[in-house]
Amino acid sequence: MESYLRQVLGGRRLIVVANRPPVDAQRTADGRERVSQGSGGLVTAMAALARATDAVWVAAERGEADHRLAQRGGDGAPADVTTEDGDRFRVAYVATDPAAYALYYNEISNPLLWFIQHYLWDLGRQPILDARTEQAWRDGYLVVNEAFADRVVAEANRGDTPVLVLTQDYHLYCLPQLVRARLPGARLQHFIHVPWPTPQYWKVLPRHMRDAIVTGLLGNDIVGLQTSLDVRNFLLTCEENLGLAVDHRERTVFVDGRTVWVRPYPISIDVPQMEQLAQHEEVLRQEQLIASWRPEYLILRVDRTDLSKNIVRGFLAYERLLETHPELRGRVVFWAFLQRSRQNVDAYRSYLGAVVGTAAQVNRRFQSGGWMPIRLEVEENLYKAIAAYKSYDALLVNPIYDGMNLVAKEGVICNTRGGVLVLSENAGCHEELGRFALTINPFDIDQTAEALRFALTLPEAERQHRLTELRQAVRHADATRWITHQLQDLRDLLGD
Repeated sequence: MESYLRQVLGGRRLIVVANRPPVDAQRTADGRERVSQGSGGLVTAMAALARATDAVWVAAERGEADHRLAQRGGDGAPADVTTEDGDRFRVAYVATDPAAYALYYNEISNPLLWFIQHYLWDLGRQPILDARTEQAWRDGYLVVNEAFADRVVAEANRGDTPVLVLTQDYHLYCLPQLVRARLPGARLQHFIHVPWPTPQYWKVLPRHMRDAIVTGLLGNDIVGLQTSLDVRNFLLTCEENLGLAVDHRERTVFVDGRTVWVRPYPISIDVPQMEQLAQHEEVLRQEQLIASWRPEYLILRVDRTDLSKNIVRGFLAYERLLETHPELRGRVVFWAFLQRSRQNVDAYRSYLGAVVGTAAQVNRRFQSGGWMPIRLEVEENLYKAIAAYKSYDALLVNPIYDGMNLVAKEGVICNTRGGVLVLSENAGCHEELGRFALTINPFDIDQTAEALRFALTLPEAERQHRLTELRQAVRHADATRWITHQLQDLRDLLGD
């Protein structure tokens, strides 16, 4: 993979830009620094590329642990960081004023942009935009984007060879235009991991904000999104909200005498790594523990406690299943294995409370003897999550809207029981996996309940056939394919 990626790069130095660094650090009880690769789909997807190409990863210095790692660089150079597993990263940390970072991250990126891009606002009541919003945009989001741009330019100027800048996600929408103005010879690509909503929904934001977001992105040579629907919505946003010339057939936008390509690149997982992890001794131990308590049927969900994941409606659908099919009581458990998300944001703390409360409501109503209908665990444990993937009979992935959803892909690769995927039609991965999943409308709890029943009672041959087809789809479009398609387009479409 390494030689191939270097060939595709064509001699350019690679700079990866993301809010989150590829590593996390914490002090152990004996005072040692324990460094591990960061979690999350973005880091997982980009880490292999960064390691293979010796890329510089530009990321925010988010606290004391990041500050300690940043000091390893010396004289402003990128820090050379090696994880406990032996993976090496070159990280250029961006230090910002904590107040500016809080505005950028907690006021604009999350929740404002996140809620817009997942259609989460209750528009009859929220959001309420005022002088506080304008301050967060001006003194937070723009300031941090400018600080990131400064660091990218500084890293580009450390050498004489041209650079390729790969920027990630919604935190840094304004950065590409800032970098292009100062590095006209650079090649710039931006991948957006979240859905791109319709032009009308973007009008939640004041014109100067929404136009700055799109104009910033059009500083790139290529804008990458998860699905063909996202590409269409982006092109329509350029056309309808900014009045730009767009070629829908060629998926291009014309701006400032340049042609910007807009392409779908559905993100995926590292299949060999996931298969290897599935045989880890701790996964096998956790699998035995699951076998000791699980009943005849196991319904699973693995998610962050994010509003977009639609966890509460999943519990309500399960409640309806137990109402309408009493023969399943005592024979099935719904295991929700969750990780806390953004608990510094009021809406997320409230939602976690609703998740816990709804699970308790269903359990109070139906529990009997030693049977508890919902097993709710809020914990971060990769080995337990993979063991859960191996053990499910039905995997519920029912987001309101999702950029891709890698849980669905991880689950079908790991599962050993002919497990059935019950999948929201609004998950980005539905475009690839929907044919062999059971498709649901995420708002319809009756349909979801029936899909869960159907999943549990499908004949074994049909279950295995669906799982085999899903695995083939994931293996065909794995993480390597995701990144190489982007790099090939940069090379081929731009004539490098």
